[in-house]
Amino acid sequence: MNREIQEAISELNGSIDDFIGNRGMVAPEAMNATKAMPLSENLHGDSHMKSDFGDYIRRGVDNFLTKSMSDGSGESGGHLAPQEIALQVNEKLKFLSPMRRISHIVTISTNSIDMLVDSKLPEAGWAAASENEREETDAPEIKKIKIPVHEIFAKPKANQRLLDDSQINVEEWLMTKVAEKIAALENDAFVNGDGDNKPSGFLNCESAEGEKRDFGKLQHFYTGAAGSLGANGDAVNTLIDMVCSLRPFYVRNAKWVMSRSALAGIRKLKNKEGMCLWQPSLMESSPSTLLGYPVVLDDDMPAVADDSTSVAFGDFYSGYQIVDRQGLKILRDPYTSKPFVEFYVTKRTGGNVVDFDAIKLLKFASKPE
Repeated sequence: MNREIQEAISELNGSIDDFIGNRGMVAPEAMNATKAMPLSENLHGDSHMKSDFGDYIRRGVDNFLTKSMSDGSGESGGHLAPQEIALQVNEKLKFLSPMRRISHIVTISTNSIDMLVDSKLPEAGWAAASENEREETDAPEIKKIKIPVHEIFAKPKANQRLLDDSQINVEEWLMTKVAEKIAALENDAFVNGDGDNKPSGFLNCESAEGEKRDFGKLQHFYTGAAGSLGANGDAVNTLIDMVCSLRPFYVRNAKWVMSRSALAGIRKLKNKEGMCLWQPSLMESSPSTLLGYPVVLDDDMPAVADDSTSVAFGDFYSGYQIVDRQGLKILRDPYTSKPFVEFYVTKRTGGNVVDFDAIKLLKFASKPE
């Protein structure tokens, strides 16, 4: 009996040695294949999921639903699109939306997020080693900003002949159309939104002129002339004041955001040596600058007019928070608009200012007396 057990153990050890030896011969890339790769890369390689989603778009075949969905259709109807499609739409949105490129973005699985913001920093003081008592200092004040997500939709449509054309990448066409429509709506909301069933834009915040302001108010500056930048020298001084008003913590990531008409006026400003303050980009990868800081052109900023706020400056990554609800829903409707097929696509997003010291505004108006 002992001999049989000993032979079994020897045979088992031999199998283990063979396994270890073979494992050592495996190529490094094969060993790494089992490691988790980034979601977008992993899904890009899933040809079956691509094919199934394409079948759903072209013919309504819903094989991909049973393979890729992690949630039901929900109370609003529709199906969750594969994560690959949702990620690619978000990438296109970031490319098309100036605010998405410069703001902080977080993805949640609930209907809102609570951001805790310091409205007052704690006090501190110096003390001598011989002092036994220390005066009590003021405690910090924390306020909560709730950012809900709101539903935004796009409804592109195509005729069946287009969908039947095998030479056309229907998935790419659908993602592009959806991203274009959604990006136009949500970027305007990130700038001008009133918070009523849409994100609250940073221009919707109250503002005050002074450095010391109530919590929830941005600081603004005046050009000194209604509907224009005013005299060259005054305009230059105002822009310099805006830059210098920003705390050092925000300056390293600061950017100008302005409308096209505001940029037209700013490009004409010159310093005392006659050189333009605005410096054009010399390479595609580097942006144009104003006083050394990148310029972001945003057509959703108001055009220059009397009392318009057409220029902003600051660290938008610290100052503005965009919130996305995970998931992208899609509903194929071949009946409502025959002979066309409609695609009803929805996503949820929100946004609000979370740091009121990080963004400064420029009003094209005379300074009140």
